[in-house]
Amino acid sequence: MKAKRIFLAGVVLMLLILLSGCGRHQVQRHEMLMDTVATLSAEGPQAREAVDEGMERLRELDAMASPAGVDSDLQKLAESAGSGQWVPLHAEVYHMLEVSQEYSRRTDGAWDVTTGPLVALWGIGTEHAHVPSAEEIAQARARVGWQKLELQPETQSARLTESGMSLDLGGIAKGMALDEVRKIYDKHGIRNGLINLGASSLFALGNNDKGASWRIGIRHPRSSDPDTMLAVIPLSGQALSTSGDYERFFERDGIRYHHILDPRTGAPSRSGAMSDTIVVDGSLPDAGMLSDLLTTAVFVLGPEQGQDFLRRLPPEIHGMICSQDQILWPAHGLNDIIQQVHPDFTWHIQTEPADVP
Repeated sequence: MKAKRIFLAGVVLMLLILLSGCGRHQVQRHEMLMDTVATLSAEGPQAREAVDEGMERLRELDAMASPAGVDSDLQKLAESAGSGQWVPLHAEVYHMLEVSQEYSRRTDGAWDVTTGPLVALWGIGTEHAHVPSAEEIAQARARVGWQKLELQPETQSARLTESGMSLDLGGIAKGMALDEVRKIYDKHGIRNGLINLGASSLFALGNNDKGASWRIGIRHPRSSDPDTMLAVIPLSGQALSTSGDYERFFERDGIRYHHILDPRTGAPSRSGAMSDTIVVDGSLPDAGMLSDLLTTAVFVLGPEQGQDFLRRLPPEIHGMICSQDQILWPAHGLNDIIQQVHPDFTWHIQTEPADVP
């Protein structure tokens, strides 16, 4: 396969031939982890150590945060749901839940990690995908609600207050993993590299092998050709996540049922969004985690509310929502950064409020 200088952010995994050049310490590895293909690339004298340690860290995170692992924190929480028992958590999982609860409050429940029963009910992305009845959705929704997840900071423990509840960290765990691998890269002095978890969550360090910013292609959400891009975003020292209704979906009677569920309705979001992209500067704490969770939250909020919400976040958080009518709603100047916008799309530009906190 011919080497590519633009890396497509979406669900299509592309073979990345990133690092070429004579006499440079460059390493790249691929491995199936966290329900995706992780690709770690690094340049520097300790590149191999950084990549090897990064992969091992991903394995650890996968084991502790997977809902399927018999000894995972999520499994223990589900088994004890409704019992009143506090479950001690790994520090990493507890921190994810802390951040998650903060954004559940800030989005009035558009973001919620207690959607496990709904995710299991719909089965989107599995061979069991189907449209549940209204009664089934109502029953699952009764076991969902971020207010029913309680945290105990003193012991870094959590509990689910009702029987049958379960968590789904699919919208935050890969972002947290970006941050953890980035710490390892920093420890080993890696200044140039790409942490790529399934092509929908990335962190770009420094420059690519041509000495320029990494160029990340955002997939066109309605093209039949997965290589067709909506636009290209230069990335350096930043995390990027993107979500869309084209990632995992099925159709029934002309209706697209996708994997981004609205916790408030119990069904795939009908907010008017097709996709969204979040870019977070690496100077912010939890940059990867924020980029990941915000793509889901903003998608569920929809173009207008999502744009307004992003504008109230720090200016180091850039965003763009693509609406069903192919209008791009930017926040914090992403429209000034993005390149090669496909002619199918136009911008919805408004003056951002001057008093954004």
